Amino acid sequence: MKRKMISKIMAAALIGTMCAGMAVPVMAADDEKVTLSVINYHVGTDYAAEYYSYLFEAFQQTEEGKNVEFSFEEIPTTDAFNQKIKLLISSGDLPDIVFNGGNNIIELAAKSGKVADLTPYLDADPEWKSLFDDTSLEFNTVDGKIYGIPVSKEVSYIYYNKELFEQAGIEAPEVAYATWDEFFEACDKLKEAGITPIGMDSADSGWLTNLWMSALIGTNGEAGNEWMNTMYPTDYNTPEVIAAAENIQKMFQNYTTPDAVGGKYDPMATHFFNGEVAMFPNGPWMIPDFSETEKAPEGFYDKVGIMLLPGNGMEMVPTPGDMVGATDPAKIEAAVAFLKFETTPENQIKALEMTGLQPVSDNLEIPDTLSESDPLMAQALEIQGKADVTYGQNQAYWYQNTIDTFSTELPELAYGNITAEEFCTKLSEAAAKNLE
Repeated sequence: MKRKMISKIMAAALIGTMCAGMAVPVMAADDEKVTLSVINYHVGTDYAAEYYSYLFEAFQQTEEGKNVEFSFEEIPTTDAFNQKIKLLISSGDLPDIVFNGGNNIIELAAKSGKVADLTPYLDADPEWKSLFDDTSLEFNTVDGKIYGIPVSKEVSYIYYNKELFEQAGIEAPEVAYATWDEFFEACDKLKEAGITPIGMDSADSGWLTNLWMSALIGTNGEAGNEWMNTMYPTDYNTPEVIAAAENIQKMFQNYTTPDAVGGKYDPMATHFFNGEVAMFPNGPWMIPDFSETEKAPEGFYDKVGIMLLPGNGMEMVPTPGDMVGATDPAKIEAAVAFLKFETTPENQIKALEMTGLQPVSDNLEIPDTLSESDPLMAQALEIQGKADVTYGQNQAYWYQNTIDTFSTELPELAYGNITAEEFCTKLSEAAAKNLE
């Protein structure tokens, strides 16, 4: 099945509607051009490249954006992007619009004094502010000031290959495996059938492994769930975190591809697309890739099923928001206008349809046609309501240097060069540095 795309002609037709209710023009009376610098990682094969190409062009057709030009620096991976932004925060000038790259750098950016306080703009536009729940805004708040505008919410599931499950004689659960023991039993059956059970990685912050690790902790009783819902934890030597690290070590050694250690996300995703691994953790933004023939074989979309993590668990966290690094007042106003346009209800729905990004607003009307045009996306939205346990994940809740340590130490854990306890001690030591 082909994913539903909105053509440029349709996008142009919708521009008038999307502009309704926008704030008054931010440009000066003389209509001088304002050029906004942007470091853009939504390029090339990125899941949202087409959507952001539309977004920039469509904004320039609005009253607020008609005199705005963009100066782009393109960086093709989120890891390189995050490293670049961190470098600019410590020594350099940030771009006028600072996209979030998945990692939570809101506090780091705010403490640097290089991003604008967006609280006055939200307070001046109650209709815009009402699009965001308190949790999402609090997540992007430092010392009582809002610095980031969230553009989505983050959830994740397990995608599985229905054909591979059938080959192994496994019937997938309707919602989730009741326990991790049941999940590992399924992994053993897949392995016995000559099928690699799961996708994992360790490079570029270890995104996939982070999702497994967060789920292992977040579904491990009240203590584990509380820990995995805590911002900036410092003590990783807890029974729940150590147990999760032990399971991660087991998963690397028994259930994943040989190139997972040191592997980056894209090659690991290709394994799933090619039917080389049976289960793959990720969020709804991956669904459009299943019908993208440049990434997956024709017909792959119909082979994919979806389940929650064992124990009916699901990651659910607010996302780090997009920030404004401009210092010139006219550029700040123009950048804020773009963020407003990016988060209109219409564009939240468009982002869902084109990229799979979960809308940040809870009260949007999801088109009925979604069940026909993208049944897997509709199923993903439906299964969220069946989660019994929700939790955060490390790239949203941990200190940045601890995320880096997680990634760099994963190979040592995977190869058995360090124990789970030693791995957790290294994470604790990294987190403690932020308290010095």
